[in-house]
Amino acid sequence: MNFMDQFSSNKLVVAHRGYRACYPENTLLSFKKSLGKCDLIELDVGFSKDGMAIVIHDDTLDRTTDVASVDCFDFPYNIVDYEYDMIESLDASSWFVRSDPFGTISQNIVSIQELQESPIQKIPTLKEVLIFLKQNNMPVNVELKDMSGTKFDALATEKVLDIIHDLDMVDMVIISSFNHAYLRQVKKVNPNICIAVLQIYENIENIVEYLKSLDASCYHPELGIANRRVVQKVSDAGIMVNVFTVNDPKDQERLYGYGARSIFTDFL
Repeated sequence: MNFMDQFSSNKLVVAHRGYRACYPENTLLSFKKSLGKCDLIELDVGFSKDGMAIVIHDDTLDRTTDVASVDCFDFPYNIVDYEYDMIESLDASSWFVRSDPFGTISQNIVSIQELQESPIQKIPTLKEVLIFLKQNNMPVNVELKDMSGTKFDALATEKVLDIIHDLDMVDMVIISSFNHAYLRQVKKVNPNICIAVLQIYENIENIVEYLKSLDASCYHPELGIANRRVVQKVSDAGIMVNVFTVNDPKDQERLYGYGARSIFTDFL
């Protein structure tokens, strides 16, 4: 079964980094809390110094962990400078309670008691998250972070594909990236894996022709460039348009009206 064939709805909801508005992003807790509230989950993949594929959005550790208070780490806390056994020791959840980034704690949308009583979250590996999602029959959008300028630039695609193949999850995964060269590599290794072209700031010229040249199943534009003309043009060409990050219900309905198949959202 092709990844796209499992969805019957025309208004899909993608949990952006899990249930990010109420739980610490890209953690197993955030993914667990997404179950039953979305059609698929989106996560980000980077690499530790020893080549472990890990689930984290940023290039550095400081925003979403307690790394600044741990003596054995040095500024600027680049992920690729540390092996996974060190990264795994960090607290990747307490920051959420302290900063309340979406105001969901102060608004009592999520209970501070629940968060404080939850186990401290770690930065998980891609493999453990995919195993969890497979066990729960939850499709997933794996975003390959741009590793340009690091030793993993030439290895990122291969390492992620190896994990997906080992877990027999080809039909449950779509791979997206802002680095479109990675998407070409994905299709070269396995033409059966669905890919999505991520784009921000401006739409690509000759967008339909470009997407078809990549054999892309999806186009993922940022909210600011997802205008009616582009959404309709790409959708009419048989390519799914999924827009990020859309937290306002009015924007969500507007985009569905244009023909967008999915919206990525922090609120579920």
